[in-house]
Amino acid sequence: MSTIEATDDPPAIAQVSPGMEVHDAAGVPVGMVDAVQQPDTEIRPQLPAGPAELYMATGYLLVDRGEQFENDVYVSGAQVDHVSGTGDGALVTLNVSWAELDRAID
Repeated sequence: MSTIEATDDPPAIAQVSPGMEVHDAAGVPVGMVDAVQQPDTEIRPQLPAGPAELYMATGYLLVDRGEQFENDVYVSGAQVDHVSGTGDGALVTLNVSWAELDRAID
């Protein structure tokens, strides 16, 4: 019989801060972190009902896609794979492609 060990490691989203660069799972640049909400936040993202509540439970990032893109995107805490580097060189890597991210509603 095997046992599953519980870890007390904080989720990867806990290491994210505004201004960090974000890349998808293939290494494609997604944008820059504009805002971070930690898991169990009461701040609702601008998404339809259902996905919004999921993002509130897992925490989320609002990623600025830059001037060339129409909408910013949301990244759920579950989509953050890891954070590498520190300071200005810090990079958030996702476990999904940028095409799988939810677009912010204007």
